[in-house]
Amino acid sequence: MEALLDVAAAAARAGGTVLRSMRSEFGSARTKSSRVDFVTDADVAAGVAACRAIAERMQGALFVVEEPEVYELAGVARGELGADDVWVIDPLDGTTSFVHGYPCYSTSVAFVSGDQPVAGAVYNAALDELAVAQTGRGARLDGAPLTVSGVERIEDALLVTGIPYDRGRPFEIQMRAIERIARVAHDIRRDGSAAVDCCHVAAGRVDGFWEFGLKPWDLAAGVVILREAGAVVTGADGRDWDVFAPGIVTAGPALHAHLLQAVLEAQR
Repeated sequence: MEALLDVAAAAARAGGTVLRSMRSEFGSARTKSSRVDFVTDADVAAGVAACRAIAERMQGALFVVEEPEVYELAGVARGELGADDVWVIDPLDGTTSFVHGYPCYSTSVAFVSGDQPVAGAVYNAALDELAVAQTGRGARLDGAPLTVSGVERIEDALLVTGIPYDRGRPFEIQMRAIERIARVAHDIRRDGSAAVDCCHVAAGRVDGFWEFGLKPWDLAAGVVILREAGAVVTGADGRDWDVFAPGIVTAGPALHAHLLQAVLEAQR
């Protein structure tokens, strides 16, 4: 049996390779939870490729995949978060960017035990970059060690965030958070792939990341990469992050408390 990290990396790259091959002909685009929540044929094809890459290497593997049709097409079994050891996969994180040709989308693969990821890989298909991590083994980007930045104040920080698909109350809260933080931060970026955002924080390219309304497959791989790079990771409520947390606040140890405070104030 191959090591978890090697399997995660192979699966993320398999899914991302499909995305790269379909970026100009992604098939039909349809919506899911809202008019701005897309799914394409590329999501499904990448999911099948990632699942099969794992199933070939790990007999009896169980899966939690964003796109439900993937289970039957890939011939794999569905698992349950919190009850089983499962592979959690987002075949195409950043579908809206992918549909519009904006170069920020990824395949995210994590092995989750209980409510925590223990190994993960994010293949940034647009940039051909692979970030990997396993608990206790550090985080790497294309073989180079990852370490979060040492920025201590929001006033000195470049931050990244996202916009919720739910354009009701979560959207209103996020707009308050952005207004509050943008007034003092160096700047804020919004690229559309939470998994890539996590990796950018882990690499020190940006100093912190927050977002509301995310799913386990959006964050599981990114969280283990963040932790192994030295980041503090909580939910948007300030509690320790687990796969059931609906949001995230993450930054280096010195910055995290300040960013979390701003996010909490926006929710009041």
